[in-house]
Amino acid sequence: MANCLLNDDLLKSTLCGYSLGEIARIYLANYEDVSATTLDTSGGTAVDTITMVSGKRFYKIDPAKNSATWTDELVVADSGAKYRTHTLNFNVIGSYTPEWADIIDALALGKYVAVIKRSDGVYVMLGRTAGLEATVATVGGSSDDSVVNGLQVTLTANAAEIALPLNQTAVDTVTGGRENG
Repeated sequence: MANCLLNDDLLKSTLCGYSLGEIARIYLANYEDVSATTLDTSGGTAVDTITMVSGKRFYKIDPAKNSATWTDELVVADSGAKYRTHTLNFNVIGSYTPEWADIIDALALGKYVAVIKRSDGVYVMLGRTAGLEATVATVGGSSDDSVVNGLQVTLTANAAEIALPLNQTAVDTVTGGRENG
């Protein structure tokens, strides 16, 4: 995948109309439950297949409206080394229950592969090679809008690759075949 020569044009989109790239849904899998991924490089690099450990799956998260963001940032260290940092931020609104306490603990201490579904139908994978880990997992609430009533999470990973889009076969694995990309 490490192609260091530009080999395609990047042209302005000719699409006319409204366009929102917000995150519509998040899928998280425990990093150890994703046993393999393959890449399709026939028309650009994308995740072609995802193999899960038997009986394991991706879990759905519907973030609070307009709360989820993701970035894939190039980092250049003082030594000249280059890598990417994948970051996923989201809020979930809900009641603080015993089940939530377990989930919050898991999110705070676990390691994950994330797939985000954008509102334009594009799916993108973060943390494929290194796994995302929490740097923030905050529970809070208030009677005004100063604190989200629920959970705020930030997951990050340093990676040696850019965040990758998914082909339909990989999307079907993530969603259990219940959504079309």
